[in-house]
Amino acid sequence: MAGMAALKAPGRAAAYGLAIAGLNLYFKSDAPGIINILSGRYARFAAKGKTGCSFNVVRGPRLQNPFRPAVKLEGRALTLERGDFQAGLDIRTGRGELVAAPSEQTLDAFLRSFISFQLLRSGGFMLHSAGLLKNGRACLFLGKSGAGKSTISRLGAAAGCEVISDEINLVLPGKGGYRVHGSPFWGEMRADGRPGSWPLGGIFLLAKARCNATASCGRGEALRLLLRCAVNFERSPAAAALALGNGAALLARAEFRRLEFSKADCGFLELI
Repeated sequence: MAGMAALKAPGRAAAYGLAIAGLNLYFKSDAPGIINILSGRYARFAAKGKTGCSFNVVRGPRLQNPFRPAVKLEGRALTLERGDFQAGLDIRTGRGELVAAPSEQTLDAFLRSFISFQLLRSGGFMLHSAGLLKNGRACLFLGKSGAGKSTISRLGAAAGCEVISDEINLVLPGKGGYRVHGSPFWGEMRADGRPGSWPLGGIFLLAKARCNATASCGRGEALRLLLRCAVNFERSPAAAALALGNGAALLARAEFRRLEFSKADCGFLELI
């Protein structure tokens, strides 16, 4: 692949499959360490079988400043790249190649960029958010940096709620409404992710306060924050139109409310 020198090592190829939010990914590589990283880091999301998108993985150089991923779709050719990885996929056949540094951070960045691309085209989102389970339903908490996503995750966990993720949650339309899917992506809590799928119970716009309270929010306010919290590395008019359409559909079918919460206690759980 152009732009990044591959450091292919000889040896018997190993393989590993992942299943995340209904998306199956299959990786095959003879590069030492790549498959070991995948099987160790994403063990809870291991997939059975070899169906889905398939990548031949080649070892690439580890760079100091990888920067933000870039995603581009031209016809049937999808490219994803950052300073430490470069991938190409034929979206019609589902076959491609990934040149990547043997690093957990590198593979994590590739997966975030690829899965966010796929979710957008499936009517959903990868959202910067905190996700808690309450009474079998998933509640998501959106906010700008510092709004309290990690705090609300810790408070919920201390009160006995299961945390889906304190940083990245995956939302997709399904039969009977939207569902939240677990992801292996974490924030400060550094869990290994929670696989599964749950009906969406509500989406809350976070604000720290002295007392816990909920209030209605305008559709414009909710849509702006939703799009701001959506993970999307593709910069194209088509991707922007998809995000806007997906956001409007989610607003029409899900409950959005403003949540003011006190970090002194977990009383907000009674309000959601």
